[in-house]
Amino acid sequence: MNLKKIIFILIVFATFLGSGAMLSNVQSREADQLLEEHGLSNNTRYFYTNKSESISDFLKYLNKTYPKTHLQLHLDNRELTNQVLVWANYQGITLPTQSGRYFSLDDFKGQVSFAVLGPDAVDDAVELQNNKYIVFGKRYYSVIGIFKNFHQKEQEKYYLTTGVDQPTAKGSIRDYRIVIDSTNKSVIKKIAKHYGSKLHVPQFVTTHQHHRFSVLKDISGIILMWVISIIANALIAFMQWRQVRRTHLSGNLLRNWLLNRSVRLILIEVVSAIIAYVFLRMHAFINKPEHLAFVLIISWIVATVSYVASFVILHNKEKRKNA
Repeated sequence: MNLKKIIFILIVFATFLGSGAMLSNVQSREADQLLEEHGLSNNTRYFYTNKSESISDFLKYLNKTYPKTHLQLHLDNRELTNQVLVWANYQGITLPTQSGRYFSLDDFKGQVSFAVLGPDAVDDAVELQNNKYIVFGKRYYSVIGIFKNFHQKEQEKYYLTTGVDQPTAKGSIRDYRIVIDSTNKSVIKKIAKHYGSKLHVPQFVTTHQHHRFSVLKDISGIILMWVISIIANALIAFMQWRQVRRTHLSGNLLRNWLLNRSVRLILIEVVSAIIAYVFLRMHAFINKPEHLAFVLIISWIVATVSYVASFVILHNKEKRKNA
């Protein structure tokens, strides 16, 4: 294997790394967005209502009317502005904590409410017998976790679970800003309509929508990596074709030579893609490994198709020339 071919193979390997790194950039920005709002997606909307219905009855309505729809609520206390009640009917994103853990689905189903603190909300907790508690309504709520400091906007807030049978669900929904997230946007609209309310878009969603096309830069970068790998493999095919012409191989000897060189190159690039996957999993932020695997597989397919297509084009050109 000559030096030029080795260089072109290394270029293809670099395009695998580049494609994965750009995917990492996309996922990293999305993860930052999710962390910033404690797990809420860009479908999130909020509304206010003047109805005096209890939180417990509100949750019963949601469970009864939309039992199969994934829903998550953040009820922002309008008086205690650093308090947020959290409820979900599915296991959402588990957010990183510097100690303890984030809420699990079972925490919303029981009769006991738990607390998770923002990194700057520690001062709101009291410590009894080496355990932290949040005091609200003459009740003590055990702190099960403290968020890591990711410079999110609302570091000073603390979060309490709520559920149909939990003490935090006794309050009235009119005392809260009802922030609701769902995979089904029409459900959010129906819920707001049921309570005679107008939906509003949270600031973090608006900001993200203004900048969402920034992902096009990374997509363009991945496409550029594919173009470079196409050129590199096409040049490898051209170099090998020139070598074939110099040796004047034909018939079975030509087919065996091409098959041998092709299989060897394809296997080398398969190994390169695997190494790139392992390296990126270890050194880059990859939130969804299956997406990385998909991008690398497509990158390998693009490179391989380029190599094979180049040989077909060169062979057909030779046949026309000799016809």
